[in-house]
Amino acid sequence: MKRSSWNFAIDLFAFLVLLALTATGVVIRFVLPPGSGGRGQLQTGGRGREHIQELLGMTRDGWGSIHFYISLLFIVLMLAHLFLHWNWVKGYMKNCFRRDECEDK
Repeated sequence: MKRSSWNFAIDLFAFLVLLALTATGVVIRFVLPPGSGGRGQLQTGGRGREHIQELLGMTRDGWGSIHFYISLLFIVLMLAHLFLHWNWVKGYMKNCFRRDECEDK
């Protein structure tokens, strides 16, 4: 597989993982807010029992676990992205320190 094909595949997969990370974050923040586990508004500061407690059969903790593992996958993909662009990063940094400025002219 060519380097450009690897770049495209990793960047596309990273974008899709970022969308999944955003979606799980929205679920955790807005659909299953703190206190949605049914412990009540006074104890947790959340909305209490009258609101959604599960989504697709998972509680807030389940969605939090998925969010965590997706974030780890995203970090791995970003490290692969940096690895594939390492020569560009080195050249850019070398150029920055040589000219004492990092402007793209």
